[in-house]
Amino acid sequence: MSATGMSVSAAGVPRITTDGRGMLERNVWAVVGNHGKNPVVDQLTARLTARGKTVYRVNPYGKPPAEYKSLGEIPDARSVECIDLVVNPTVGMDVVDDCQALGIWNLFIQPGAGSKELIDKARGKDMSVHEGCILLELPAPSL
Repeated sequence: MSATGMSVSAAGVPRITTDGRGMLERNVWAVVGNHGKNPVVDQLTARLTARGKTVYRVNPYGKPPAEYKSLGEIPDARSVECIDLVVNPTVGMDVVDDCQALGIWNLFIQPGAGSKELIDKARGKDMSVHEGCILLELPAPSL
């Protein structure tokens, strides 16, 4: 591990071992939520995109306008550096398993999406976990 709190996974993807601020510096995200039904999910996606991030929209409920139903459907899913989790904790447990299988080690959990069990499971898989809100922690770009 480097002095900056970063290491590289076996897949060559940076692993952040710091707080949410370090995650917010990552450039490739997947927002996992009910796109199109939950307006906050779309706001989160828009904020990340406005800050120059590449964002994949994943809806485990299989509803448009999300392009993917699971992380595994994303082309080159191993390039995803951080997951923004905006689903109920029960669904989130499956997302944690998918992250481990794909070598995605950074989990940003929005309010209401976390539980003690989910966080314990993610940390037990050596994932970096941050509970917070992107809309509060990542300011909108100034005009």
